[in-house]
Amino acid sequence: MKRVFFLLSIFVLIPVCLYLALNRENTDINEFRLNSGYEEIKLSDGITSYKDLGDKNNKVIVLVHGATFGSLAYEEYVDVFIENSYRVITYDQYGRGYSDRIQNDVSIELMEKQLKELIDYCEVKDVILYGVSFGAAVVAKYTANNPENVSFVGYQVPLINSANIPLLSIVKIPLYGDLLTRGFLVPGVLKRIEEYEDLMSKKLLDHYIGQFNVKGTEKFYKKFFLGNATGNRIEDHSIIGNMSIPSYFAYAEDDIEIDSKLVKEAINLYQNPVVKKYSGGHFFSSGIEREVAQEFIDSIK
Repeated sequence: MKRVFFLLSIFVLIPVCLYLALNRENTDINEFRLNSGYEEIKLSDGITSYKDLGDKNNKVIVLVHGATFGSLAYEEYVDVFIENSYRVITYDQYGRGYSDRIQNDVSIELMEKQLKELIDYCEVKDVILYGVSFGAAVVAKYTANNPENVSFVGYQVPLINSANIPLLSIVKIPLYGDLLTRGFLVPGVLKRIEEYEDLMSKKLLDHYIGQFNVKGTEKFYKKFFLGNATGNRIEDHSIIGNMSIPSYFAYAEDDIEIDSKLVKEAINLYQNPVVKKYSGGHFFSSGIEREVAQEFIDSIK
């Protein structure tokens, strides 16, 4: 009997206690949104927080953020785009930033649907898209399905086929996946920005950390990583390349999260794309955001 109780403690009671003790989610999304400065729109799958800035008569750039940073990370890009006489739309994808933590199927189709509905809501018929990391995957999916609505497409460190996300496999472990997600995966996502903290404003750093305290974020990420959201986008890039849509790629060959060979494979599917190579890894743009944003604008011109 003692042996059974001992095994029960080791394999059930202790993991349950650890799971409860490690919970960081103590903030309601509505509380987190207070004074955000974002507008909100109820789309089919949840509330999307967004900004629509600049002269409404100007050409539109929609900027799509990556898997972990919300749109707040790209304020300097937005400033440059507006200074160059563009209307700019940024938004938080579901599960990130100020948007809803949805718990239904988290897929690339869901993220594309959110982007499409927002573009339609803002009544934009001719758009320039700029996607970063996972955001580039969303942009590729949208552009492949709506090429008639896209006049120029830009990708920064584009996710082509599953980023090399450390500890990702732990979410698939039966029974203990939730605990390992809470104990290792989420802390790992938070830890990945430590070396860039000196290049980030306190406002952005607090926002980045704070979004993981919002109820439902952990469950969202588990479904995000287990679904097809980070799947293969080569077919989408092939479709776009055949459409001859003007394009731009910016990436770092020393990026340990995005395979540069896959980026080059995607680039080869396009007709005369503008290609910019940097060093500095996945977050090469940290500290030089305005320069990177201006290079993109110059490529459009």
